[in-house]
Amino acid sequence: MAYKDILVYADAAPAAAARLDAAVLLAKAQDAHLVALHVGIPPFIPVDLLGTGVSVDLIEWQMQQRQAQADAARNVVLAAEQRHGLSIEWRKLDGVIDDALVDQSRYADLIVLSQDTPLTDLDAPAGPAAGSIVMAAGRPVLIVPKDYKGAAIGRHVLVAWKPSAEATRAVHDALPLLQRAKAVTVMRANPDPEEPAHNPGFDLATHLARHGVKVTVMPVLTPDISAGAAILDQARAMQADLIVMGAYGHSRLRELVFGGATHSLLQAPPVPVLMSR
Repeated sequence: MAYKDILVYADAAPAAAARLDAAVLLAKAQDAHLVALHVGIPPFIPVDLLGTGVSVDLIEWQMQQRQAQADAARNVVLAAEQRHGLSIEWRKLDGVIDDALVDQSRYADLIVLSQDTPLTDLDAPAGPAAGSIVMAAGRPVLIVPKDYKGAAIGRHVLVAWKPSAEATRAVHDALPLLQRAKAVTVMRANPDPEEPAHNPGFDLATHLARHGVKVTVMPVLTPDISAGAAILDQARAMQADLIVMGAYGHSRLRELVFGGATHSLLQAPPVPVLMSR
């Protein structure tokens, strides 16, 4: 089992090179085809309340800016090709970034994005929202730290497990990585007291072992800290280079509201995080 099509978002943001480097590492390890997708945002046409006409110069300036952004993104992709000696397919579309990414993800095994950037109410998103893509795409998303400089992804993997649909989906979406890992630790933080005593992750370990995955189970009781903090602490302690977890959230008045651990790892992942919904 392996990923054969990997989709990475391409732009010229400060995190772009790290994101592409992570995508290339995976593409090489999985012998996968890598697609770099850039989305050009349509020009903003203000409402002409005074009836004086919308300035053509304004539209032309926006078009020039959009082309400059695409050219800069293409140069970042070309630089990654030269650094790694891997051919990357360049794909450019026009539209809404998140919508285009979700549409193109239908034909990919994995999406690679950078961590979410906290925005104020006045900020306009400059790139894809990883949390929104995880919730909408139906494909696993690898979320890469903005300053990522790792040499490999998936040698030492921490699985943040709970017996839920989201975590189950994430684990099975991660199988191509888990099967190649040197070590996989299944962490069950604060097991429910009503769970069977034998099942803080041991049933999952048995299942993964049948897929050839080398698994250690670690039930962790952390009543005084959040699940997100416990996951981060364990990842650092075992020097994990990948975290696998389900994404938990819901929509409230058109806003996505994420669970605590999901929110923490979307915005401040210490290592790449594979999330599925």
